[in-house]
Amino acid sequence: MKKLFSIMLTLIIAIIPILVNTDVADAKDYYSSFSKLAKHQARGEDYLINKHNGPSDTAVIAIHGGNIEFQTGELATTIAEWTGSDLYTFKGIKDRNNSILHITSTHFNEPVARNLVAQSNITLSIHGCKGKRAVTYIGGQDTVLGRKIKVSLKDAGFKVVTPPKRLDGKNPKNICNKNASDKGVQLELTVPLREQFVSESGPTNTFYRYTAAVSKAL
Repeated sequence: MKKLFSIMLTLIIAIIPILVNTDVADAKDYYSSFSKLAKHQARGEDYLINKHNGPSDTAVIAIHGGNIEFQTGELATTIAEWTGSDLYTFKGIKDRNNSILHITSTHFNEPVARNLVAQSNITLSIHGCKGKRAVTYIGGQDTVLGRKIKVSLKDAGFKVVTPPKRLDGKNPKNICNKNASDKGVQLELTVPLREQFVSESGPTNTFYRYTAAVSKAL
C-alpha cells in the first residue's frame, strides 16, 4: 500500500505543472521542439499563428502569446502596429493546459517564425516570466538596441533589471539572435508588470505607456 501511494504521489506531482495555466519560463518544456508539438496539437484548435511580413527590416515576435504567457502577444502586436514592423505571434488558445505549448527560445523551430526572423536585421522578442516585482529584464545579443529600450522604459517610469543568466537571451540559438545580424533583443516582463496592462475594460494606460516607450526606442 505504501508503494502504491508513493507511485500515485509521484504521478500527481508530475501532472500538476501540465494542468495549471501559468508562465512556464522556469519549467522544463513538455515538447522539445515545434515539430514534436505539431504532431499532438492542432493549429486553429490548440494554438494560432499570426504573421505580418511587410517591407520592414524589423520583426517583433511573441512565441509564447495567448494563454501561455499572457499579454505578450498583445504587446508585440501593438508595438509592431505602432512602429510598422513585421510581426509574428504564437498563441495558446486551449481551454486549459496551455503551459504544454511553451517551447523555449533556443528550441523554437516553427518555420514561419524562423523565416520571418531570418529576414530581419532587428528583432525584438517579447516574453513573460515569474517574479514578485513589476520589472523588465532586457537581454539578447543586440546590446545597443537593448540599452536604448532600457533608457526609454526608465524615462517612462518603468523598472528595468539586469536579467539572470537563464533569462539573458545571449545564446546564439535563441530565436531573437537568429536574424540577419545574428543579434536581437529579448524582453522578459514579470507577472506583476503584465497584470498592470489589462483591466475588465481592456488595455490600460500602463499598457500604452509601455508600448510607447519601446516603440520610441525601435
